[in-house]
Amino acid sequence: MKKLIAAASMSPWLLAAPAVLADIEVGVINSLSGPFAAFGERYQAGMEVALEEINEGGGVRGEPLVLAVQDDRSEATSALAAIESLNRQDVPLIMGSYASSITGPMAQLMARQEIPLIVLGSADNSITKPGSPWVFRAKHNSTIVAESYFDYFDFLREQDDSLETVAMLYGNGAWPASLAEEGERLAEERGYEVVGNQSYDQGTSDFRPILNRFRSEVPDLLYVVAYAEDGVAIARQMREVNLNAKAVAIDTGAALPSFIDQVGDLAEYVATVVSWSKDVQYDGVEDLYERLKAKTGEEPTFYEAEGYLALRVAADALERAESLERSDVRDALAETDLDTPVTHVVFESFDGFQGQNPIRSLVLQIQDGEHVTVFPADLAAEEVRYPTPVWDER
Repeated sequence: MKKLIAAASMSPWLLAAPAVLADIEVGVINSLSGPFAAFGERYQAGMEVALEEINEGGGVRGEPLVLAVQDDRSEATSALAAIESLNRQDVPLIMGSYASSITGPMAQLMARQEIPLIVLGSADNSITKPGSPWVFRAKHNSTIVAESYFDYFDFLREQDDSLETVAMLYGNGAWPASLAEEGERLAEERGYEVVGNQSYDQGTSDFRPILNRFRSEVPDLLYVVAYAEDGVAIARQMREVNLNAKAVAIDTGAALPSFIDQVGDLAEYVATVVSWSKDVQYDGVEDLYERLKAKTGEEPTFYEAEGYLALRVAADALERAESLERSDVRDALAETDLDTPVTHVVFESFDGFQGQNPIRSLVLQIQDGEHVTVFPADLAAEEVRYPTPVWDER
């Protein structure tokens, strides 16, 4: 597998580097152009930090690790073509991609071709449920995220037993719909009354008709699953229509620093679930935060951390595998038991999932213009601020 990587085949972020003679390369399929590029760049930065750490520590099997990066252009057809290209390069495993609509087809093809896949950023349940012996996900899935939100709601209900009703608003994409489906199931299971359940088409900008209907129902809890720009519009329009709730959760856009920058004080008290935060009580978090921030030049998020995590998992498996044959790499992945500054990783089969890490997700709340970890309590940096004041009293 020793080969000289030609500069022409490299992703732009490697073009400035000299050609590297490497025994081990890992395939990466990532969204470096198209509508998901902003997220792909964050994942790439996290992988670069992990790559530097791994190679400074002696590489893998005593050899430097190299990433063979393919741009999926934020579309599934390009990702599937990239798999064929990386297959011809005989990479021992592939990591990818950001969107579930891309990674889902990737997982199906790679399972058929028996190439190990480490999921980079996608969380839709169907990728690991029922899954495949060739597919591994260290980050959370829709069920884990939804359960984290409702565990948080239950935690609040322990303080305030009047919490009874929830309104749900979500996009019709694969990820929002999956998280909404799980939310509806958990609401019924845990005894919450769903007083609003509304999807919206991608591209919607005016949410006020929906939010006005929700206001008439006076929900105790608001559960929103929206991408970045949608979350910003929803937060602003909640104030415009005077929609109040005792607790507000917005996934996933509210996890980005730009959410706070764009909506300002309206972001206060909003909760969001992530896989990692800069203040979670894990060993090595502060050092990882500083290295990610130095790499990106801005406040890092869980996206960079998930990129870091995926490559650390890959390197660990490659180091332990009996050989670099794909079946041996798959077997090593299945036996993963790894501590990282992002999370602990083991791949298990449970509740219909296969090759899924039962990660503990975190709930962040925006307090004084900052994301802070507030739940679970044993990992929290600050206490939850509850209830959310009504708009007229802020």
